[in-house]
Amino acid sequence: MVSVSDKFMQLAQDNGRHVWCRIVADGVEFLDDRLIDMSFDDVVHPDWFTIGTACANRLHFSARYDGELSSGAEVTAFVSFDGEEWCPLGVFYIARRYVRGNVVSITAYDRMYSLDKSYSYIGTLPVNSDELLRKICSENGLECAEAGYPFNIETIPTDCTVRDMIGYIAGINRACAKIDRYGRLTLKKPQHVDMNILDKNCWSVQRNMGRSVITCVRANTGDGELIAGSGAEISTLELYDPLMTQAILDNIYSSFKPFSFFGAELEMQGLPFLEAGDVVYFLDGSMLYTIVLSEIEYTYDGGLSAKLYSKNRVEEDDSSDLEKLLEKLLHLKNAVYYKRENPGQLAITTSPQIIADFEFETVEDCFAQLDISFSLRNSDADVALFTINVNGEDVPRDLIETLGSGDIRLTHVYHLADKLPAGKNRVYAVARTRSGTAYIAAGDMQATLVGHGIYGNSGSQRDKVSLYEKAARWSTSFPGAVLMGITETITEEVT
Repeated sequence: MVSVSDKFMQLAQDNGRHVWCRIVADGVEFLDDRLIDMSFDDVVHPDWFTIGTACANRLHFSARYDGELSSGAEVTAFVSFDGEEWCPLGVFYIARRYVRGNVVSITAYDRMYSLDKSYSYIGTLPVNSDELLRKICSENGLECAEAGYPFNIETIPTDCTVRDMIGYIAGINRACAKIDRYGRLTLKKPQHVDMNILDKNCWSVQRNMGRSVITCVRANTGDGELIAGSGAEISTLELYDPLMTQAILDNIYSSFKPFSFFGAELEMQGLPFLEAGDVVYFLDGSMLYTIVLSEIEYTYDGGLSAKLYSKNRVEEDDSSDLEKLLEKLLHLKNAVYYKRENPGQLAITTSPQIIADFEFETVEDCFAQLDISFSLRNSDADVALFTINVNGEDVPRDLIETLGSGDIRLTHVYHLADKLPAGKNRVYAVARTRSGTAYIAAGDMQATLVGHGIYGNSGSQRDKVSLYEKAARWSTSFPGAVLMGITETITEEVT
């Protein structure tokens, strides 16, 4: 997180805030009187949460301008909420320029973008990783803000780029490499910052089901695979790193053992001091969720908005099995689906017999729908009674079936269990007869429970909150101006 004053943080979170944007490109200053729009993409996890990445950040802006801006020229961008304190967005270099009439569109990237070139090490081995990273920075005109722990490196990969090598060093340091807002190379570790994102600042919240917990770390070294811990693929952190050793991986695993977070996608007011790689708390009503800022897309068009991504792995299943597809659909609909069947015959006598039992834990108050369908086969019972029990208390009503000798009765039991408290819950169904016996044959019963809000998702979808922002001297209109056509087109890449 970028260091800003408490006043700046407060102004950033106000709904009725003023916003100013300032961009300096090739020595030319663009303020709100000429800026049309700006977007800034800050990313550390392009796919899902991991370590060892080295991603380039991108800045794009359009402005009214009649002059020329040089390819490769430096671009800096800032945001303010009082016109006095400015939060930097980074240091970038022009990669592409497009001119239409008196409007220029610029796409620029930070220094990481230009490091996709072959890396060749010249020196003696072994070498310490921090010394090697400083050497790489010096050779490529980078300022090194943090070089990490001095791990001993005995071999250097022969087929990699400069950016790859930086990522490998970041990986053994349990970090991601990135260019910070001041243009320096730093190693970003997944650590909590002193910042809570409030739901009042969000107008769209999508959160994945459940919590992601890192229980296993797997590294492909190119010569083989190293593993620390154990767990399913969804709980495994994977990376490619030729510098990794088993000892380093074991240490990384020990550091990650208590680490967990929620996947999410938040559309909200832009808080420019938040950086990709930060770990923050999201306060959704009374519930507090840990999220990792894998990527942040900032958009400025007179107001500053942002889309935040916390990228956890989700279970993938290529099966077309109808029940699995139904379960996925119910999850998407903010529900959790459980199913029970009777593998053996259930004897129904005068003694109470549990025929379907569901135990689950919730993170907030929720409700659940219970459906039980079965074929009841009578021997000599006169009446069958079915009771629902919710958290130790019988529901004050029974389903009563009057039976005849030898009847086969298709029976359906339904109950809505509302106001289930946060924590552990149990809902089960009991069957008994008044006299005599009956039974449910093996596989003849299917019980389902659909819980709404079990993972704290019952209120995560909300209507868009009406927010307003004021931008000084900004307008999208072009009084008296007509764009007649393309006057110049220039497309260049940084080399």
